[in-house]
Amino acid sequence: MKKRLALVLVAAFACSLLAGCGQPPASTPAQQPAPASGGAASTPEKQALRIGVCLFTKNDEWLADIADQFEKQCAAKGYEVNIQDGNQENEKQVQQIENFIAKQYDAIVLSAADVEGILPAIDKCQEAGIPVVAIDTPIDHPWISTCISWDNAKSGQMLGEYALKYIQENLKDKESINLIMLDGTGYPHLEKRDEGFLKALEGVENLNLIARQCTNANRELSANVINNNIAKGIDIVYGVVDNHAWGAVTALQEAKAEKCAVLSCGGFGEEPFTALENDDPYYKAIIVVPPANVVSESLAAVEKVLAGEAVEPITNIEIGLATHENVKDFME
Repeated sequence: MKKRLALVLVAAFACSLLAGCGQPPASTPAQQPAPASGGAASTPEKQALRIGVCLFTKNDEWLADIADQFEKQCAAKGYEVNIQDGNQENEKQVQQIENFIAKQYDAIVLSAADVEGILPAIDKCQEAGIPVVAIDTPIDHPWISTCISWDNAKSGQMLGEYALKYIQENLKDKESINLIMLDGTGYPHLEKRDEGFLKALEGVENLNLIARQCTNANRELSANVINNNIAKGIDIVYGVVDNHAWGAVTALQEAKAEKCAVLSCGGFGEEPFTALENDDPYYKAIIVVPPANVVSESLAAVEKVLAGEAVEPITNIEIGLATHENVKDFME
């Protein structure tokens, strides 16, 4: 009897050892996932995406809002995001991208200061297998998954149509209508805005282009162009980006210039919206590009690419034109 009992105990001990080395049966109630709130079974937690964002500059209200939106939307999705300010320097952006690669980020979102100079860094992303989504500025590289942008030619045309209406309503009796263009020469996507704007004004025979210069999103340089031409009399200023427009506004304010319409071909935020709401004497119209839409489309593209889904080379978002009359429709 004692011998049989000893054998039974040995067998039971051996079974317990084997059970500890293998996976327990899935049907055992103790192994079922704990129910989540609402009673549904939870799924295994996925590792949060890590996204590196490299911006052309943060010294611009629109791009600063882009940065804020990345923070908010990534937080809502549980993603880790690292946002870097390129300060308009290609070398700095190259270093930032190399750091993202070294830290093995899942994806990179980029608005490039130099679409040619950044190409070697994109090569390195390709070698590392890290997808890149461009925003605002298209980059000619096969590894770019998509560019989140908008119809730049259309934005220039829309602003040009506003300028044409402004001329017809306010300047029809002038012998010469003096225009300054703070344009996007050297940036292909911005040049499309310039072309669209001028095309809309082709029928204005007395239009006089007294100065045209790209001031690289620098307000001080933009103001200098206005100051150098203020004595000629300026009727309209076209700014291809909002910092160009605001540099012009500053110079006009300091000079206490007479009636002049400053038009911006892209921007967003409190500064332009407040100026329009208050019927600023100079700042008259802006093409509105909502940062929230840019960021949501960027994140959607990243998710699709990482899931192996196809995306279009260009993802265009909707734009609008804001003036004093309708700016409240665009304000959050």
